[in-house]
Amino acid sequence: MRAAWRLALEASETVRPDMADGNGAYRHYHEGKGKRRRFSYDRYVRNDKHGAQTLRNAILEAQGAANKLWQASGRKASFSFTGPGIRCGSKDPNLARIYPYPSSENWQKAIGAHWIWLTGDVTVDVDPQGKRPPNFTMQLTLHAEDRYNFNPNDHDITTGLADKLNGRFVVVGLAHEYTSYSSLTRRVAWSGSAAGLSATPHQGPRSRQPTDNRRPSNRL
Repeated sequence: MRAAWRLALEASETVRPDMADGNGAYRHYHEGKGKRRRFSYDRYVRNDKHGAQTLRNAILEAQGAANKLWQASGRKASFSFTGPGIRCGSKDPNLARIYPYPSSENWQKAIGAHWIWLTGDVTVDVDPQGKRPPNFTMQLTLHAEDRYNFNPNDHDITTGLADKLNGRFVVVGLAHEYTSYSSLTRRVAWSGSAAGLSATPHQGPRSRQPTDNRRPSNRL
């Protein structure tokens, strides 16, 4: 039975370039021996509309928190913050509207529901004469983590196949659950209480295809 799943994976890798991330994650399930695997959240943001929505709402939430933290800090010129975990794809409909489950089959299979948390370094430029509002600049990092596994009572969204068909490979030692992780950084600038004015990607290495593919809290 495992051979049939491996053949299906190889066929998907050949004819479904749109499934590169999902295929890479599944291959690591069979071959990675449980080692942590880094994926690209930048790719998720670029290629899945719900990824883009998650980042947009994370930036807005971080900007609002930064404004409040600046007031609470006594208007420091610079400060940092760390936020708690946020469930993306929560069963809570109110949270899921803000941080939704991936919309594409590729990312549903690659990460599905997952956790993010935000960290930021903020600097504030204040006009001593008070003639203009303060200007904020924030280096925001979104951290992501997911446990890649197959839950016994769940089913694949696209095919309807039971997760337990793949989960049993772990039981007999033919596959291994593992932790997927990622991060992305954006430079965000705004003036006063205005939010969402600009967010530019951190200049880092270009995000490529997977190599194994043949909410802030009020705490400074």
